[in-house]
Amino acid sequence: MHKRYGFYSLFLVPFLTFLMASGFSWTSTNFSAIGNRGGRRLVFLLWGAFTGNYFYLYTKELMELSNCRDRAVQGFLFGALVFFITAVGIPYLPEQAPGLSRLHVEISFTAPLLLAAAQVRFLLLQRKGGLKLHIQWILLGSLGLGSAALLLSIGIVSSLLEIYLTVGICLYLWLFHRKLLQNQNTAFTEIFKSSEDRI
Repeated sequence: MHKRYGFYSLFLVPFLTFLMASGFSWTSTNFSAIGNRGGRRLVFLLWGAFTGNYFYLYTKELMELSNCRDRAVQGFLFGALVFFITAVGIPYLPEQAPGLSRLHVEISFTAPLLLAAAQVRFLLLQRKGGLKLHIQWILLGSLGLGSAALLLSIGIVSSLLEIYLTVGICLYLWLFHRKLLQNQNTAFTEIFKSSEDRI
């Protein structure tokens, strides 16, 4: 599982993300405009479906690995998936369908907030369990502050912001996975040593 998600996190999802933005300005447009008006509707749908499911399934795997059954985390995570997939499916055509376009923007903005809420809650639960996750907190904070800085400096949800956020979340999840595996291996080693001492 680790190698498979490592491939998704470090290569496939970033590649699809950069492919989605290639050939267009990263600061004057965004994925919604490219996907709906830039002739890449199919690529946009595939990218959205794959990326949304990747975020959801990978976090679910990490929850299983850490024995997390928290309903709030699961609720936020499922909400993020539903909003993400729904946003991709709603057309963004401000001139022809302004109402749907506004709904698309609102849902698109809410999806990463729900995902962030799931990750923050997940990290808090892991901290209560004694797991030190300094790098994960720093990464998550950097994603939030960096996204806000890009939004304020550019003035729109740009492709640069979407690339920064998508690739950043991929790296965050992959490093989180490595940390959980390291913690699991340490726990097994301690149990093994304890058994040897008893013998």
